[in-house]
Amino acid sequence: MAEITYFQAAGEQNTSTALEIALKRYQQGDIDMVVLASTYGESAMQAARVFAGSGAKLLVVGEVLDGAQSPSMDICKDLEAQGIRVLWGTSLGAMSVFTRNQTAQVIADAYRRISEGFKVACEITLMAASQGFIQTGQKVLAIGGTHRGSDTVVVMRAASFTDFKDFEIHEILCKPYRRKG
Repeated sequence: MAEITYFQAAGEQNTSTALEIALKRYQQGDIDMVVLASTYGESAMQAARVFAGSGAKLLVVGEVLDGAQSPSMDICKDLEAQGIRVLWGTSLGAMSVFTRNQTAQVIADAYRRISEGFKVACEITLMAASQGFIQTGQKVLAIGGTHRGSDTVVVMRAASFTDFKDFEIHEILCKPYRRKG
């Protein structure tokens, strides 16, 4: 059984420790892919350094902010030069607005009860699987955070949105003790 690390507060001050926890778990074996959320690129660049030489397949999931892809194209080019793929997807909340079906929003809100980073880790894995970057059933180490930085690491069995019933959480390795502040 994996030990869970609880951070006193959510946020970017936990990034280094969260990434070290993720690397340690990756090195134990049986992980097919490492997926990381990164909006501004700092977490992605730090993860690239931490996982360098580990053999990990690292996938970064960004988002669209104010009509532009984030992380910036310069950071994406740097990551891709290191063999790291970058993709963008639609969050659960955005899906609910677009479809007018509140199911995705209810799921996102339920995941937030654990932590914002947990919601993000689940969301980026679902996005990556839905776009074909991860296959349903692959074991994924997913890293998410709260606003900036990384503070949550989860091991899960990937699935796409259309195969959601096959989505499975195995281990929560670290998370903020409190959801806010």
